[in-house]
Amino acid sequence: MDKQPHSLAVILRKLPHGVTTRRFRLPLLPLSTRLLATLALLELFPSFPVEADSSDPLVSASASASPAAELEKALEEGGIAVQSTPPGLRLSGYLDSSYLDNFLPPNARIPTRMADDGIAGGGFNLNAVRLLLEKPLDDQNRWETGFRADVFVGEDAASMGGPDNLAGLGVPTEAGYARNSSSFLLAEAYVTFRIPVGNAIDVKVGKFVPPLGFEVMERPANLNFTYGNLYTNMIPEMVTGMEAVYRPLDWVETTLGILDGSFNAARAGFPFFGQSNNTLGNAAAYLFLASAGIDAPARNARLVASALYGPDGVNPPGFGLSPSTPGTGVFVESPLNRAAPFFLGDVWGEWIPKAARDRLLLAWETTGGFYEGVGTLGSGALQSSSWLGASLWAKYQANSLTSLALRTDWIHGSANEILSDHVGPEDIWSVTGTVSFDIWENLMLRTEFRMDWGAAVYGTPFSPLGTLLFPISSGPAFLWAVETVYSF
Repeated sequence: MDKQPHSLAVILRKLPHGVTTRRFRLPLLPLSTRLLATLALLELFPSFPVEADSSDPLVSASASASPAAELEKALEEGGIAVQSTPPGLRLSGYLDSSYLDNFLPPNARIPTRMADDGIAGGGFNLNAVRLLLEKPLDDQNRWETGFRADVFVGEDAASMGGPDNLAGLGVPTEAGYARNSSSFLLAEAYVTFRIPVGNAIDVKVGKFVPPLGFEVMERPANLNFTYGNLYTNMIPEMVTGMEAVYRPLDWVETTLGILDGSFNAARAGFPFFGQSNNTLGNAAAYLFLASAGIDAPARNARLVASALYGPDGVNPPGFGLSPSTPGTGVFVESPLNRAAPFFLGDVWGEWIPKAARDRLLLAWETTGGFYEGVGTLGSGALQSSSWLGASLWAKYQANSLTSLALRTDWIHGSANEILSDHVGPEDIWSVTGTVSFDIWENLMLRTEFRMDWGAAVYGTPFSPLGTLLFPISSGPAFLWAVETVYSF
C-alpha cells in the first residue's frame, strides 16, 4: 500500500504542483472497452463530429482536441482508465523553507517534537530539498517493473534520518544534528514489479514508507506544517524489506510484508554504527507487516488498519528503563533492547462529507503497542513497555486561495519509556492551528501556531548524553511558524 501521500488530498488538500499523490487503482477493463475508448480519442469514432473549419489547421487541431479531452475526462469520472502512452521516468520535488520560533528558555528543547521543530529560540530553516525520481507501474495487468528513489536534503533529513542518514558535523546537544541544513537522507529506494495473478500483485523490494500513520514525510502533503506527536514518536517513517500489495476487490487493498527489525534503518542492533547483523542477542530480528485499506463507494472516505509484529524484538526504537534511564525514541537505538515480542497497531481514517460540498476534510488516528524486551546492562528479568496515542484533524477549504486546518493529539508512554528523553509514565497533549494560502499553482504559504503541554514536555539537555535534567517543565510550550513551499 503506497502511503505517499493521501488519496483524498487530490480533492481537498490543494497540494502544490509536483507533490505526488497516492491514487486509487481503477478496475481492469475488457479489451473491447479499452479499444472503443482509444478509437474515440483518436477521432475515429463517428459520434464526435468536429464543427470547426478544417481548412484552418490550427482551428481544426484545437477543435478536435476538445472533444477528446472531454471524453477522456468523462471516461475517467465513470471509472474507465484511459492511458494513451505508457508512463516513463518522472522527476519531481519541492523546496521547503520556514521561519519558526519556540518560546523556550535558552538551550531547552522539546524532545517529543521532530528535532528541527523543537529547538529553542527563533530562526530560519531549510526544511528540505526533496527530489523524487520514479518509473511508476501503469494500470495494466501484465508483467512490468518500475522503481522509486526519494531523496531529502536539509534539516528534515537530519531530524528524520537518524540513524540512517549522512549528517554534517554538529553539536549533539543542539537537538541532535537538526541544524545541519546539508544533511542527506535516502528516504526511499525500491524496485517494484507486477505479477499478473488475479487482479495483479505489486511487489516492492528495498527501502520504502510503510502504510502506518495518517501523516507522511512530505510536510507540504500534511494538513499542518509541524509533524504530529503520533508520527514523531510512535510510527516508523521508513522500513527496509519487501511488501506485496493486492486488491481482491476494487474497494479493498491488502498488504503483507517482511522487514528488518528496525525503524528508519536497515538491520536492527546496537550500536547502529557498528556491525549490525539484524539480531537482538542471538535471535534474528524481523518485523512482519499486515495492512488493509477500505475505500468508500463514492471515493470520499478511506479506513486503513495496519500492524507490525516482531517475535524477537526491534531496535530502534530504543527503550528506556524506569526510573533512571530515558528512552531514545524511534530514531535512535538503545543498549537495553532484548529479544522479546514487539507489537505496534495503527488505525486511521479520512472522510470528506458530501454535504460540505468537498470543502471539509475530517480525519482521525489511533495507535498503540507493547514490547516485552526491556533489559538492563547487567543481568535481570526483562521489563515491559506500552504506549498509546490518538489524534484528530479537520481542514476547511474556505476558497480556492485559503484553507484552515486544526489538529489535536495525545500520547501516553508507560514506564520503560519509548518516548525520547522520558522515563515515564507520562501523558503529553498538543493543539495545532494552520492557515494555508495557495498563492500560485506551485507555491504555498502557511502560518502555524502550536501549543504542547504534559509531563516534562521540555527541558535542558545535559551534554553529552542528551538526557533531560532540571529545569524541566510541563508547559505549555508555544510555537509560531511561517512556511513557504515551491514545488516542481
